[in-house]
Amino acid sequence: MGNLAEIVRICFSTNALMTGFVTIGLITIITYIAFMLERKVSESSPFWQKGSINVAEIVLLLVAVLIINLVFRSLTNGTKVELGGLLANAELTILFYGLFIFNNRLIVLMNILLPFFYHPSFDIARMMGPNWWLFIIAYLILVIVIDYLYGHKDELIVYNYRYLSSQLLFGICWWTILWIDYRFPIADIIGMLILFEIYMLVVRIIEQKMSTYMHAYTDLEVKVNYDALTGVRNRANFNKVSKDEFEKFADNSKPMAILMFDIDHFKEFNDHYGHEIGDEVLRHVSHIVERELHVGKTNGLLFRYGGEEFIILLPNKDVDQASQIINRIDRTLKDMPLFIQGNRLDVTLCFGVTQQRIDDQSFEDIFKRVDEYLYESKRNGRNKMTIEGETLNYGQVIKKSS
Repeated sequence: MGNLAEIVRICFSTNALMTGFVTIGLITIITYIAFMLERKVSESSPFWQKGSINVAEIVLLLVAVLIINLVFRSLTNGTKVELGGLLANAELTILFYGLFIFNNRLIVLMNILLPFFYHPSFDIARMMGPNWWLFIIAYLILVIVIDYLYGHKDELIVYNYRYLSSQLLFGICWWTILWIDYRFPIADIIGMLILFEIYMLVVRIIEQKMSTYMHAYTDLEVKVNYDALTGVRNRANFNKVSKDEFEKFADNSKPMAILMFDIDHFKEFNDHYGHEIGDEVLRHVSHIVERELHVGKTNGLLFRYGGEEFIILLPNKDVDQASQIINRIDRTLKDMPLFIQGNRLDVTLCFGVTQQRIDDQSFEDIFKRVDEYLYESKRNGRNKMTIEGETLNYGQVIKKSS
């Protein structure tokens, strides 16, 4: 009965509640930042960007551990054993959650090496003691759990029992190692393990709630900024991005080309085949253009401005480079006609192209110019491009001004 009372006291003491509150608060912040960092990096991101994000995640966890240590300096109500156990529990919660939430090999490496780098674990006396075999077993199981956590995150998200089993094994292995080094009373070990599971249960609930919230936010952002029919950026997003890009390139130290195009005789597709086929034409064109904008290092931004009109922003590209991209789009459209209900639909586009100028006062000046160039292409027979006032057939070279 004495041991049970001690376990209950440990789990529900003021210090335990305060520790849990601080730890869970830090976990909530880490979860939010993790989602923000996840949005900034992908498989195609450059190595330096991935490396910077990984280092930022390590720093985030270390700051969280530092805050927990600072909190414990203010806790004077409790035995040294109890406070030390609570501190270890809080740190283990941060370590486990860091493995789970971040896709970071540096955090995996830190977890694997940590049992050898905290006092007095680095002392060789541990391996000379009577419980060396217990340390080896606990450490090997811990490494297996860490490897499983890193490699099976999707399964852990879906299957709660695997998540719970992993965290339980993680806690048992660590508390076995801590017992070997510090000889905590068994009642304290059991109490700390129960407390660790309670922490992780609350953390799991918070993670699931925040994940639902963040994904709902992402879905809303997609609806607000992307066209539902074609999947490309919409006019609202264009209004925001165009202003940002204009200010970025306003000093004219780097070029920015602006392209506006629409689909030739689009009304005839709708009138002859129906609006569903017209929608297919819009999707076909937008997907081909979007693909061509990501060949090499083009990195252009495609927007559906309205109806069959689209706009492309090409940061760090001049009109000569823009004409090369347009010719590539034209060739791909010819090579990949749209076949629907046994009909071959040959789709052509007409373009207006300009470049941001030093005397442009706002993006409105650029828009009026490129819009006029687009209509110049239409007036000259369509299936053409007008670049800075010069109307050309696809494949023609821009005349260089003397």
